Order: sequence, then structure tokens, then C-alpha cells
Amino acid sequence: MRHCGELIIQGDAAGALKLVTERARSFWLDRDMGRKAQWEACRRIAELGLLATETRKALSSMAREAGAWLTAYTNEGGWYRMDQAQRRLEAFVASMDEDAEAERALALVRRAYEDTCAQMAEGFTEALRRAQWQLPGMLTQTAVYGALVGERPRPVAYFFVDALRYEMGLELAGRLPQALDLSVRAAVASLPTITQVGMAALLPGASASFDVVAQEGKLGARIDGAFLPDLTARQKFLAARVPGSKDFALDKLLRMTASKLAQQLEGATLVAVRSQDIDRAGEEGATLTARQTMDTVIDNLARAVRKLAAAGVEHFVISADHGHHFAAEPKDESMRIEAPGGDTVELHRRCWAGRGGTTPPGCVRVTGADLGYATDLDFVFPSGAGVFRAGGDLAFHHGGPSLQELLVPVLAFRMEPRRATARAEKGLVSASGLPSEITNRIFSVVLEVGGTNLNLLPESGLLVRPLMMSGDRIVGEAGMAFGAELDRATGCVRLPQQGTVTVGLLLKDDTVEKLRVVVQDPKTDAVLFQSADLPVRLGI
Repeated sequence: MRHCGELIIQGDAAGALKLVTERARSFWLDRDMGRKAQWEACRRIAELGLLATETRKALSSMAREAGAWLTAYTNEGGWYRMDQAQRRLEAFVASMDEDAEAERALALVRRAYEDTCAQMAEGFTEALRRAQWQLPGMLTQTAVYGALVGERPRPVAYFFVDALRYEMGLELAGRLPQALDLSVRAAVASLPTITQVGMAALLPGASASFDVVAQEGKLGARIDGAFLPDLTARQKFLAARVPGSKDFALDKLLRMTASKLAQQLEGATLVAVRSQDIDRAGEEGATLTARQTMDTVIDNLARAVRKLAAAGVEHFVISADHGHHFAAEPKDESMRIEAPGGDTVELHRRCWAGRGGTTPPGCVRVTGADLGYATDLDFVFPSGAGVFRAGGDLAFHHGGPSLQELLVPVLAFRMEPRRATARAEKGLVSASGLPSEITNRIFSVVLEVGGTNLNLLPESGLLVRPLMMSGDRIVGEAGMAFGAELDRATGCVRLPQQGTVTVGLLLKDDTVEKLRVVVQDPKTDAVLFQSADLPVRLGI
């Protein structure tokens, strides 16, 4: 372990990753969950270190055209993988009951990631400035409704997910194996990348008429003369524009019974599903808790899709208002920038909107007219990874023009409606080794295929998805596996026809009082195993 950490510190993340892979199935690691977790953390540190190094090297030879930066970030094998690796690493470390032993390597890799993000932001912002803030040929956020939602057969489910980053959208796509005709595209969000702008840009009519304006001291979007500064205004606008539309918060939808949901959906033309979980977790400022809970949103979005499909909804579009940056540590003093001053309409960590004032060093000013808005407002953004001295969290932030903030995912697909809950053979999967109560965020369970129809299983074994659930919410998932490979993109493991697999489960929501371990068929959501409720008593 110490040697792996030293290899990373010396810049040989590839060598460290090779060593971690070789040690993955050692005798002791297969018997000690704590040691397995430490080596898993080391592997994730090495992966991020390797991707940060590769990305920095690519940045040094990037073309000047802004479109080339978008392609480099989003194409297969693109830079988004670095952000994905960072999110997965930080979520795993936050779920560990002990500090990572490779702490020096972790600190170095975190710094390398932050430095790479800063270099990427500076280069892309300069490319945007040269392009006069225009990106022709790219799908824009304001075109999403008209291009992908408006023409779909009714009813269509339209998800508005606050702060869902592009790489998170790709991971969500991996959690939807039942989806048909699935496409994932990147859309360019409207600047500034804040909620009242981005959420309005996803509404009908935005492709023909969209401005960011100030009215009565508030900043908001304007579509066809309607001023939309907040959620209430957007809800009224959508209801007026789309007769028969229904609105659900994600949590409320997940809690509804199948019969109640079917009743609520009767006559619906558009089902709007709203999630603020990612943004809320980040903005609350409890970085560790936010890291633990953010990834559960991806699973719960997938669960909501399947629930709507079971209620008869076939067509789906999922998008976001903006992405985000989420550092491991709050920005230090050297990264904080004095606000422009002047007639300030709105100030966030990553954007200023107003009139007059100054353009601080390390920032870029753009007029509303340059962004295509009929407004007298100017906007000022940090050109790198800095933040203004303003309210809001210093680790989680958005509002600026970086690739992580500006590119949002757009998932479009259909699901075969399922009117009844899928069922599976009773006893097909058995579980042993369950604790009587949950006292650690990481614990193990031993899974084994059982039942009477083993001969009907494929030779490759049974693909399953182990989860932790509290009520109707997913609060944890598999993070490690002994005796089988864990697909980290989908959270699935394949159980052999003979033998056992030990799965390390990661609790990602410390607030729950009880949970149950559930093993699902990932294609149908059929429950193959379910434990009784287990009390959660962390630290006991």
C-alpha cells in the first residue's frame, strides 16, 4: 500500500494501477473488507491520477477552436472521464469508515485534478471569447424542448434535473439497460449557468424567444414576454403552454404507490419530473454528506423512469439546467476574487450579473447582446477556476462557462410500458452474512444463486444489482466484489451458477434510520432477494 502511494506521488500512476490490479485477489483482501476498501481507494486514486496526467498533456496541444474543446470533452474516451473518476473517488472515500491510508497520494491527485480543471477552464473560456461566445452546430439548451420533447408521442416524461453533469448523464444511461433507442447528447447550457436561467431554457418556446433580464431587482429568463424568475413562475408557464401537463418532485414520485401514480397520470400529456437533490446537497455546504448522497440521485432517477414505464409512460427526455464543479476542499484565499461592484443584480460564486463595475483580473466580461439576449445586462465570469467573494459553498459551485458547468446531458429514449411489477422465482438468490444492524458505512453480504431452475440460467451466470433501499429511495450500492467483477458503471455483478460472491455495499446516505438489502434483476427491476429492515446505527 505504501509503495503504491509512493508510485502515485512520483508520477507513476500507471505503475500503481498495475500493482493494485495484481493485488486485487490476494488471500487477505478476499477476507477483510477494511483492507479491500483501502486498496479500492488506492485504485481509484491511481485512476484519477492517470486521467489527470493524460488530460493535462492533451490540453497543452489543444486547437484554438471552441468546438474542438467540446469534442475533446464529450467524445468516447474524452475528458469527461476525469470528472467521472474524481466523482467516484470522492464518493467512495466519503463512504469509508476510516481515512484512506494513501492520504499523501490522495492529496496530490486532488491537487492535480484541480490544476487540470483550472487549465481546462482558462483554455476553453479563451476559445469561447475568440468564437464570440457562439458555438454553431451544437445542440443548445433552448432547443431541447422543440427538438426532442415537443414532437414525441404523448404522454412524454420530461425530467428537469438540477446540476446533473454530462458525465453523470452518461452514467445514468448505463443504469437503464431496458431503454430503447437511447441517445445521449451534450447540450450547451445558457449563460450564466444558474438554476433560474437553465431551467427556463428547457421550457417550450425557448428556442424562439429567450432572454436573460432583470425585472424589479430580480434576475430571470424571459420567454415570449413572460418573466420567469423562480420555480412557481416556470410551473405556471409550463401548465399554460402544455395543457394536460403534470408536475412531480422526484421524491414525491418515488413515494407514490403504483395505483396512486396511475391515477395521477390519467389524461397527462407531459409528465414533468423535477429533482433538486444534487444542487441542494452541494449548496448546503456539508461536503462529506453531499459526496455520500449525490450519486444516489442517479439511481433514483433510473428508478423513477422504470416506475413511470410501469405506469404506462413510453417516451422520456432527461436533461439539466447546468453542471457543476465540486472540489474536495473549499477554495483557498488565493482563488477568491473581489466582486465587480457596480449595479449588481445577482452575484454567485462563478458569475456576476449587473451594469457597470469593473472587470477583476482573471475574469472575462461579456454583454448580454453578445450572448444573444435583448438585455442591458453585462455578465462577468472567472476565466479559470476561481470564485467571487459571494454567498454559497466554496467547494460546490456553478454559474460560469467551464466545460463542467456549461455542458449538460440530454437523454432521449423510450421504454416498453409494463403494467405489472416484474416477478422472479422465489429463492433464486440467497444472501448470508447480513449484519443485524448497520454500524459501518461499508459492510459485506454473501450472495449465491439458488432455486430449482439453475439449468435455465446462462453459463455466464446471473446478472444482479445489489442495492440498499430505505422506503422507495436507493441509499447505497455495491462498491466492491470478491469472486466476481463489479461493473462500476452499472453497479452490477454476475453470480456464477456454482459458488458465492461477496459484495461490499456502500451506504451513501447517513440520514436514514433503517434500510433493507435488495438484489434486483437490472433489466426488469424484479426483486430476487430482499432482507428485513435493518436499523442504521453508525458509530456504535
